[in-house]
Amino acid sequence: MTAPPCPSMLRAAVRAARPRFARFATALARSLGAAALAASATGCLVLSPPEYDHAERTPPVLTAVFPPPHRPVHIDQMGKIQDFSATVLSEDNGDPVEVYMYIDYGKLTSDKYPYRRRVQQDSVSAGTIAGGQRPLRARLDLNIDSLPDDATTPERECHTITVMASHAFNTKKCSCPDDPDDMSWITWQIINCDPNEPTCPTSCPALNCEATQCLFCDDPSIETKCANP
Repeated sequence: MTAPPCPSMLRAAVRAARPRFARFATALARSLGAAALAASATGCLVLSPPEYDHAERTPPVLTAVFPPPHRPVHIDQMGKIQDFSATVLSEDNGDPVEVYMYIDYGKLTSDKYPYRRRVQQDSVSAGTIAGGQRPLRARLDLNIDSLPDDATTPERECHTITVMASHAFNTKKCSCPDDPDDMSWITWQIINCDPNEPTCPTSCPALNCEATQCLFCDDPSIETKCANP
């Protein structure tokens, strides 16, 4: 009498993720692996399912909520406090998500910093992908942190606010994220004048790295530039 046919091995296919989420895709593939099946002479033996490790930590993903990042935000003397809201989604494996605010991010200053000023914000408690998006708020308080004064340029009222999230920032990397693959950011354009004034611009030019020296946190030279205080 012949043995009954055995069920075929179940295979879980995982779509390739973008490079920054490669580790997340690897962990997901492991968690979706099928239970092994072993054939015997008289039938099929189903082995016990394996024990899974904790999900690997993933880079945080920021989604803007308010103000809409495609609209310039006017800040004048009557409104010196501006909140920027977003949501964060990540697998944190117990580590909180740290949040920094950079003023004029991308502009090389003092020959090493990739921003003109920075303001540390409150961290977001650790969460999971399954738990969904979590809210965060970053606050610009001009009573405490004034905007840079660049009177030598015609767009002196124009600045940007960049909210960046990562699981760890490193002072030896100019207070940029310690791992360039573990970061996400949103940038708002702000205009520091009363929109009712005739000379107040309604928009500002984008950062032009051909006319201005630029530097960003994922540049490998950050570690060399900022290693020494």
